[in-house]
Amino acid sequence: MIKYLIDENLPLFFPVKKSEEFIHVSQLAFVDLDSDIWEYALKNRLVIITKDSDFYYRCLSSKEYPKVIWIRTGNLKRKQFISFIQATWQDVEEILFYSSFIIINEDTIEGF
Repeated sequence: MIKYLIDENLPLFFPVKKSEEFIHVSQLAFVDLDSDIWEYALKNRLVIITKDSDFYYRCLSSKEYPKVIWIRTGNLKRKQFISFIQATWQDVEEILFYSSFIIINEDTIEGF
């Protein structure tokens, strides 16, 4: 089962059915910096979900890295964000099986 670590720039509630598979960084008292998030995800085999481009650049410069989902939708209202994630999440999970880095744009999902 895939488990996810949600970055601070995303809502506490992640709008998919299996909510027990999601941990928000605000629930982890010892996680404060991006490097803490990175190390915790790597150690615990979690997929980072973020809107932060820093994780993209860190993946490019690292030999070992956790899987990362980078959401690049811009600012959406809460209802729009929920609808968007619910509509795309099945595709995202399928791409995770063969990709380590996923970029979700408003009109495409790319796996690398």
